[in-house]
Amino acid sequence: MHEEIKNALAEIIGDRSIKGREWFFPKNVDNRYKIFANMTLKEILKFILPAAVLSVIVAIIPPYSVPPYSNLIFWFIKLIVIAIIFSVPVFYVNYRPVKYRDNIRTQDFIKEYLEYKKMKKMYFIKPRKKPWESEIID
Repeated sequence: MHEEIKNALAEIIGDRSIKGREWFFPKNVDNRYKIFANMTLKEILKFILPAAVLSVIVAIIPPYSVPPYSNLIFWFIKLIVIAIIFSVPVFYVNYRPVKYRDNIRTQDFIKEYLEYKKMKKMYFIKPRKKPWESEIID
């Protein structure tokens, strides 16, 4: 009975002698302030604004063809190009390459990968035994 009470009090109070301190890091906490679609203001200005300007430039290119069907095809091609121009930066900003690590972004992952590729590698090879070092078995 005395042991049961001790265990119950240890659960309520949190007996620190039995186990160490527990840390809890919520997954949805980030040090960046998201403005729109999980993007910060810096990311919007750096990636989305140039894509929007480029899309406007593509959209104001006048169609030079006279028949109405080719004009429609030209606008359809421009729509596809504009969709690609917008989707690439949005994908680059929002995609997380490491499945269980939401704080690792694509740009960080690519930068780390390229730095790793440039880094000098060190390989450890087991040295060969010299003939006089070999063990003699009787």
